[in-house]
Amino acid sequence: MTIITVIGSLNKDLVTYTNKVPGAGETYQANAFQTHNGGKGLNEALATAKLLPVSADIKVRMVGRVGNDSFGQELKGCLADAGVDVSQVTEEPLPSGVAVILVEASGENRILITPGANGKLSLDEAAVAAIFPVSEEPEFVILQNEQPDPAENMKMLKKNNPAVNIAYNPSPFYEVSDPAVLGLVDVLIINEGEAADLAKSVLAGPALEKVNGKIGSSFVEGYLALASLLVNKINGDNLNTVVITLGAKGAIYANMVHGAKFYAAEKVAKVVDTTGAGDTFLGAIVGQLALDQSIDDLMAFASKASSIVIQREGAAESIPTHAEVLEAMK
Repeated sequence: MTIITVIGSLNKDLVTYTNKVPGAGETYQANAFQTHNGGKGLNEALATAKLLPVSADIKVRMVGRVGNDSFGQELKGCLADAGVDVSQVTEEPLPSGVAVILVEASGENRILITPGANGKLSLDEAAVAAIFPVSEEPEFVILQNEQPDPAENMKMLKKNNPAVNIAYNPSPFYEVSDPAVLGLVDVLIINEGEAADLAKSVLAGPALEKVNGKIGSSFVEGYLALASLLVNKINGDNLNTVVITLGAKGAIYANMVHGAKFYAAEKVAKVVDTTGAGDTFLGAIVGQLALDQSIDDLMAFASKASSIVIQREGAAESIPTHAEVLEAMK
């Protein structure tokens, strides 16, 4: 059995829908307020599980921390209801993580995160060895930056089992202090802004100037060039995959074997809320890789899945099932 494990955050999303974001000292009447289950870790685990066929011999697990409050119970229950193994989601004597989200009429969002119990998500070598026993079965681990030290986790995971495929989404982005850490990554999934910031950390002067010049003159061609460069910075022994999402334009898939290719985005009638779209795209990509789908097929599937999300309100609740995506692709 293939195992996909997500190590990351679980947050309660407090969402306000508004036509305008108030300035300093300004009060403005919003349109609506909702609460949703969220956090990049939860969204990715939920998306991965929901976007797999029911018949797939794949287990999805979540490793995380919640508070000993009602939010924590709701977050765990949401994952368990979707078939995600939550045995490694433990409670801390703290409030659960919270994300305050402002969604404008255009669908664009602004997010403030209070980590809460997520700040206690720290694994040592003994914990890694216990949670990830070495196996000959294919294994994927998804990480992002809504946790204390993803780089250290990657080091321990690779030391424990070099064959594990690490999928990394460096979001929210912060400067890479040790570029060698990218060499532990097998699947890098990143948006255009994060990719540009990452380039500043891992590319030398002339190479960075050249790729920035290309992005300035031809947006897609520039990111194709950047994807090709990043492929050589990540691990070349396993899946060696870079995906850069370009918002409404589409996405780029690259590896050493096939080079870099651009895929146009699905067109939608109206964008309602972009929250969770990137996490859904990531979950779809990793799930399709685990199913050994072709590049064209997995990119089409991920694009359709994320296009469904942006036409719905919320993050976790907006993620479609595998069956829904297939129906929409007909």
